[in-house]
Amino acid sequence: MSFFSNKTKSRLWITALVITTALSGCLWFSTVSSAKTVQDSQWNLQQDYQFGNVLTIDGIEDNLSGLTYHPQSGNLYGVLNNPEQIVVISKTGELLRTIDLIGFSDTESIDYVKDNIFIVGEERLQTISFITIDDLTTQIHYQDVKTIAVSSPEKENKGLEGIAISQQHGLFMVREKPSRILHFSLSNDKDESQFDAMRNLRLDVGDFSGLTLLNEGSEQKLLVLSDESYSLHVIDLLGQERSRVRLGRGPFNLWPLMRQPEGVTADSDGNIYVVGEPNQLLILTRKTPLNS
Repeated sequence: MSFFSNKTKSRLWITALVITTALSGCLWFSTVSSAKTVQDSQWNLQQDYQFGNVLTIDGIEDNLSGLTYHPQSGNLYGVLNNPEQIVVISKTGELLRTIDLIGFSDTESIDYVKDNIFIVGEERLQTISFITIDDLTTQIHYQDVKTIAVSSPEKENKGLEGIAISQQHGLFMVREKPSRILHFSLSNDKDESQFDAMRNLRLDVGDFSGLTLLNEGSEQKLLVLSDESYSLHVIDLLGQERSRVRLGRGPFNLWPLMRQPEGVTADSDGNIYVVGEPNQLLILTRKTPLNS
């Protein structure tokens, strides 16, 4: 015999659900960062953006990983790790073209440098390759490009996940696990100590999966993506977390919007684009464009 009526049971179930959801939400907000967050005037991820629906990119089957923005064409350039390819995508999620990466391995990240030059990162080999893409490019062969080893190769698939190049400061990278922001100088005469706080920053997230550079006048910041924590973080080059937001829905944004967010970039207006496996695109539209 039940001691509770059906109505009472429903109330108890709803109460338990609310309490559990609240506790889960509070737990995420309390553990997502071990650093004090200072509100950012230009990149407030919680207030300045409108989340769109998650789009499926037709023509891509799986393994969409890194992402960057090409201002000259106004398109997004993504990278796949199997098969190794670069994909050109419109800002509305339409696949425009594919470029085969012949001889490359485990390509997880991509970033725009200048003109028609890009860099591509190989996770396990932990190398950065400089490549040139024009309107006629259909294939890029590994032996034809300049490659830099930023660290020793590793067996585990938990290495180089995101790259961002700064003309002023050099190369920034994120390592998946343990989640770290790294810096690699492209010049021997640079003072590396200025990035010590950033390299020592410990965000209490499950991993890092994507990275892009944010430009704000003469100041630059990093936008860091976490796959396992379904979150975005703005980090300044002094190692201070400036803003964060969870990529979720429902109470406390508890339920993830995407299956596996892997790459992130921002366009010239400050709109943010997140891609993830297998073939998803999420657009965070800036309520007031940067250039308005």
